[in-house]
Amino acid sequence: MKRRGSLNYQYIFLVVIVVISAPLVNAEVLFVDGSNGNDANPGTKDKPLRTIARAVTIVNSSKEPGPTMIKVGPGIYIMDEMITFENQRSYTRDARLIIEATILPDDPAWRPVHMPIILSTVQGIFSANEMHALTLRVEVNHVTIRGLSFLGNPRPRTWHYAVHRVGKHLRDLVIAQCLFLGGGEALRYSSPICANGEELVVDHCIFYDCDIPVIFWNAEDGLSQGNAMRYCIVDGVDIAAVWTCQTDVDFDFHHNIVTRSQYFWMRAPNNKKKYIVRDCILTDNKYNSGFGTASAIYGQTGPEVTFGEKNVIKRGTIQLEKSLLTPEALSVARPRGYLHVVPGTLGSDLGAGLFKKAASLQEQTNNN
Repeated sequence: MKRRGSLNYQYIFLVVIVVISAPLVNAEVLFVDGSNGNDANPGTKDKPLRTIARAVTIVNSSKEPGPTMIKVGPGIYIMDEMITFENQRSYTRDARLIIEATILPDDPAWRPVHMPIILSTVQGIFSANEMHALTLRVEVNHVTIRGLSFLGNPRPRTWHYAVHRVGKHLRDLVIAQCLFLGGGEALRYSSPICANGEELVVDHCIFYDCDIPVIFWNAEDGLSQGNAMRYCIVDGVDIAAVWTCQTDVDFDFHHNIVTRSQYFWMRAPNNKKKYIVRDCILTDNKYNSGFGTASAIYGQTGPEVTFGEKNVIKRGTIQLEKSLLTPEALSVARPRGYLHVVPGTLGSDLGAGLFKKAASLQEQTNNN
């Protein structure tokens, strides 16, 4: 009897281990390598795919349950057609669809050169006097995009969206540790992120030389909740750093740096909600708040619009680390802190930028 009892306990223990390990076994993982991959490959680590488009096709065609991860290696990925994530998977908050770089910024070995670069040449759809081009269209719930670098679209008169979500019923889209880099007139960036639905979270991203970094668009019931923008650096915006349409007052906006922009905040004309802005640096921006639509900017808001501010700095100059020319190699090298605040200057202790560990350490310091 004792022997049987021992065997029963061993059996129960084995079942528990199998149950706990099951989500890991069922996880779908696809590897993409733009330099050494082949779209005829199965997408394993040893035999990666070449394009993100092929990985998306595989994901969309599969009906297997469980989380999905697409690991994208360093390199340049030119996308000439819109890529849409659209499938019937039942993703959850814990079992997500994740598209991320193979090396993330908090890895000690990470350098800007490790970021996969997404260059869109999508022609787009003609509307009014310009083209509207979408690169990644996300039409599923519970998605994370992490560690990628997006460039602007070189096509003239093209309003370019890097990440776009149309479904007003959708929720839980996290965009983290991504770099959105404009290029003056050659690679002008219009709106890197534009999303309907709820729970759009923009976390530890950098937006440089864009028109409108993030548009928190409309929701199915006319009120979008659970949105956030935190630990981001926004520099050199032509229109507005953040745009809220039907965004509710629970919008979590903190530890952001917005500098050298036209407007700090733009909102739909009927949106007079009082948003909370905390632990931010807002400096060298021409205007603070304005009203606007997709067709026109109406100008600054009046006294009917106010913000709840806590620990907000509005004076001083933000200095960002830029590329360096090394005489030895006669080439331009991007330092690890490329487009982050220069250490020891205004905002360097805020934790904003691609590195989450830096923000975590700063929070621990503030709490002690």
